[in-house]
Amino acid sequence: MRDYSNTEQYRVTTAYEKLLTSFVNISAAAIFVLPFYWAGLESRELKLIFTGLFFLENLVSIIIQDYRLPGMLVQGAHWKKKYPKHKQLVHAVLYTASFSTMLFWVWFPGDLLILNLLVLQLPCVLISGTTLHGLLAGNMVDVKPIKISK
Repeated sequence: MRDYSNTEQYRVTTAYEKLLTSFVNISAAAIFVLPFYWAGLESRELKLIFTGLFFLENLVSIIIQDYRLPGMLVQGAHWKKKYPKHKQLVHAVLYTASFSTMLFWVWFPGDLLILNLLVLQLPCVLISGTTLHGLLAGNMVDVKPIKISK
């Protein structure tokens, strides 16, 4: 794995790019939920299966892709440096917990997701350049190449 910590050639991904990456990651996991949906499982079961599949997607990415999830592959993003497997696993657990806020709620649908995105993730990205789960997992930062126009 290359070291992408050279800030002259790479930049930290933006909040929008991180959101797009998550959208792709969620969409990839959602494809595998469809058979369970068609089988007529109840909502709570589907939510738990979706959460499990999202976590499995993270684990498979750790094993075969140096933890480059589908959203990172689509956008051409890389981890800034090679992070130890235990930090990748912590990130996967926390990322899955963060993801699950879109499936479960307390007062109204989406309440936990809104709190997660606006109160936890966005401020953390703006201040540190990484998500809260990235920060807690050892300051895991994703970067993209800088495109130099000639």
